[in-house]
Amino acid sequence: MADMLRRALEKWNSMTKEQRLRTDNPRDWADQLQRPERLYPKDGLVLRVVVRDLPREETPEDWRGDAWNQDFAWFRRDEMLSLAPEKAEVGSTAALVAPAARRFARAHLIDTVRGQSPPYAENAVQRAVLLSEVVGVSDERIRLKITGEAFIEEEGTWAIRGFDDMNNPQRRKRGVDVKFLGYAEFDRSTRRFASFAVVALGTRWGATQYNARADDLGPAPIGFLLTLADPADRVAPANWWVYGWR
Repeated sequence: MADMLRRALEKWNSMTKEQRLRTDNPRDWADQLQRPERLYPKDGLVLRVVVRDLPREETPEDWRGDAWNQDFAWFRRDEMLSLAPEKAEVGSTAALVAPAARRFARAHLIDTVRGQSPPYAENAVQRAVLLSEVVGVSDERIRLKITGEAFIEEEGTWAIRGFDDMNNPQRRKRGVDVKFLGYAEFDRSTRRFASFAVVALGTRWGATQYNARADDLGPAPIGFLLTLADPADRVAPANWWVYGWR
């Protein structure tokens, strides 16, 4: 490997500047790239989703015991507003529109604590509900209690040991069963969320090819933390293709 890198560097250094550079100007065609970041919902809601295992009796003492992962969940403005009750009155309720709730479940309630895992199939989502209730009102903001639940289970044929069993997939199940609880504040003037802190806690089971769960099929406790993302974090959701946005 070291020898290959050395030869490559020598070849690079032997090239002229003209040979190293493109003959066209990338600025001329950059706007034509269909990257998902161009659809970043700047007037909607963007959440940072952190996932990790919860304490249990036999927690691994190596890196697996402290493993965690993150993703970003996007919601367009109309989807975001569906979670904000129309009336600024204590007791008023609202629900995230079903397509957005199911998309979130498929794309983000995934066990990626130790590695990568694909999104769930559409028919795997048996329940996905996110609700809000007004618990406080001021001139500037509406305070919301967020609750809900999701149950997802998928059955199919796939490998679970990386490359070791990739040619010998077997019939398996995977899934997650969680309940949501948290609070958010909705700014009445900007019609945007000013704060958002919600957890989804429950149980996961199964494994996929690259999420390093072959020796830990569960069921076992898992947790997801949903908070407002930094506006500078415009990283597209890992399972972007599930969104279907154009």
